[in-house]
Amino acid sequence: MFFTPSTRNPIKSSALDNIEVNQATNQAIVTFDDNKKYLYSGICEDAMFDIIFGQVKSFGKWVNASCIKDSDVSAFKLA
Repeated sequence: MFFTPSTRNPIKSSALDNIEVNQATNQAIVTFDDNKKYLYSGICEDAMFDIIFGQVKSFGKWVNASCIKDSDVSAFKLA
């Protein structure tokens, strides 16, 4: 089941509209401001813990570091 951490900490980003994460599968669905949506798989457990428990101050920086720039994470375009 996917969880939206922005319900507790609203996304204030010039690049992102929404993030949904699933800790059980280490996946995230990221919707960018241009309505493009990606599924990221293989996110490290520490990064998942940080976003779920509110340790992230910038969702954009989290997506860059934990999803886009992590070579162990795979991306699949959804929309």
